[in-house]
Amino acid sequence: MTKKYPKLKFIISKKKEVDTYLAFLEDSKYRDNSREMNWAFYQHHPKLKVLRNKNLSLGQRKAIVEKYVDNFYKKHLRRIKAETDKTKKNWRKVEKIFYEMTDEIFGNYKWPNGKYIAYPTIWGMYPRFLDDKTFQFPPRHKKRNYILVSIAHEMLHLIFYDYVYKKFPKLKSHKYDFDLWNVSEAFNVVIQNSPKWVKIFNQKTMSYPEHKNLISKLKKIWKKTNGNIDRFLREALRF
Repeated sequence: MTKKYPKLKFIISKKKEVDTYLAFLEDSKYRDNSREMNWAFYQHHPKLKVLRNKNLSLGQRKAIVEKYVDNFYKKHLRRIKAETDKTKKNWRKVEKIFYEMTDEIFGNYKWPNGKYIAYPTIWGMYPRFLDDKTFQFPPRHKKRNYILVSIAHEMLHLIFYDYVYKKFPKLKSHKYDFDLWNVSEAFNVVIQNSPKWVKIFNQKTMSYPEHKNLISKLKKIWKKTNGNIDRFLREALRF
């Protein structure tokens, strides 16, 4: 039987843009994500700095973001559509080899069910949503080829988390969220910045500066375990 892989859909959605802001806002209740809020919204969209006003209600914030997104899309929709169509065509050229390489890593593990929708975003960060298997990507980027790297990065997250939760169900507990997120990001860097992946995507993925030591550690574990994902995870996930 031929293995089935997700057929990634590309959909433009203003609602997703607003929902992403609200997701970041919700996250800010539990931790200081001011750095990420700045990267995602204020750095490239300075008019939204008004949202830093702590006296604004949730309804007021949502209305401000909805209006901003609506105006932005009215002005740039044609460009966003063209860039999204181009990205879709370019992804189709590499998706087969991408799935082959992920099969090598995860031992032909079945991809989890989900919507598998990639949404272009005007924001400066590209979150993934594990529950429905959707994520956002930049329709344009200053680094050549980084758009596909970003898509591969988020797709790797989707299968990584499903695999980890299947093998280590205790890690579904929210108390492990932050530690697991750190490992997932560093793991992607180890994989995507390897010669084999760079040869296909012609660009390395970016990393968080605080993950420098963890990336170095995981590289050594990956090498020591000869790329055996189960042995690697048993050592990398010692929380």
